[in-house]
Amino acid sequence: LFIFQPYPKFGGADRSLIKLINGLNFKDITLISLSKCKYNKYLNKKISYKVLKSNRVLYSVFELRDFIKEKISKNSIKKNIIISNQNFANVILMISLNKIKKIKKILVERNHLDELKFHKNIKDFIKKKIILFLIKIYYSKSDVIVGISKKLSLDLENYINSKVITIYNPSFEDRIIMNNKIDKVKINSSKKIILNVGFFEKQKDQMTILKSINILKKYYENFLLILVGRGTEYKNLKNYIKKNNLSKFTKVYQNIKNPTFFYRKADLFILSSIYEGLGNVLVEAIKNKCPVITTNCNSGPMEIICNGKYGDFFLPGDYAGLAKKILDHFKNPRRLNKKLRLSSKHMKKFSLKENIQNFSNLFDKIK
Repeated sequence: LFIFQPYPKFGGADRSLIKLINGLNFKDITLISLSKCKYNKYLNKKISYKVLKSNRVLYSVFELRDFIKEKISKNSIKKNIIISNQNFANVILMISLNKIKKIKKILVERNHLDELKFHKNIKDFIKKKIILFLIKIYYSKSDVIVGISKKLSLDLENYINSKVITIYNPSFEDRIIMNNKIDKVKINSSKKIILNVGFFEKQKDQMTILKSINILKKYYENFLLILVGRGTEYKNLKNYIKKNNLSKFTKVYQNIKNPTFFYRKADLFILSSIYEGLGNVLVEAIKNKCPVITTNCNSGPMEIICNGKYGDFFLPGDYAGLAKKILDHFKNPRRLNKKLRLSSKHMKKFSLKENIQNFSNLFDKIK
């Protein structure tokens, strides 16, 4: 088994891969990347690592092909499989290995196509248009395409006119990380705690949460918003907090490796994303018995809360609507807490056992 993960950085894709590697029976696993991978301390088995010399995924086409050709030529095992994650890596993998027949190619799509509709500048716009075009050409040439939510899979299937199967992330398990201590901080237990965990990036849109509490503070003051994460939007978020006098209502933590403590202390979890692949943090919040409110963005969040059966939702960017929902919950927490209690059976589809079984079945079936 080969896994192509160009930039391992311990996001949602990385955590899912670590769980998959730990759960599979494969004895020969090689992780291929463009930067040094630090998965070892989280794994319960030894795997091989190959760091390509290319400094960008685009330039790794020939090196990746040569490495795979050399490895499988020496391999007496009948079946060789490579898994790739994320659209840009999937496209490069297919270009690189397109005519190599002795290896089965599985593409895992972890973000909705909506990701490619948003751009920072003209250069980013052109890059994403090219990726969209190449997805249409190359995805259907793979042996299997996996989406991590049903809506993601359906929309991708319609776009490429080729079958996409769904295998949910194993978000329900938090024993991914061996020897990882739960980070703890002092929290004022007399206040209602609102929590968001995720990268500080445009996609996650924590700014909408800040705008909502800027309204909320006029009607309700006994709360604290905790943002856990890191990313390029950190300074913008801090500037908004300072400009709008939200310091006493907000705490931002950047160096938290295990946010379990925060989930357990929170009275409400909010996912504010513009788009998502699945929305692992929603599952993690529900697992830790924290009520949730999410955007109804494409693609996974509404599947996690079963269209409102197990949580509440609002339109992406609608900070006024979110402020009202937060206030309603603080005035009457019983409604969301009841939804939370009903979710236990539903959450099993996001279990590690189910994820490993689905991938193992996939590996067995692939010819």
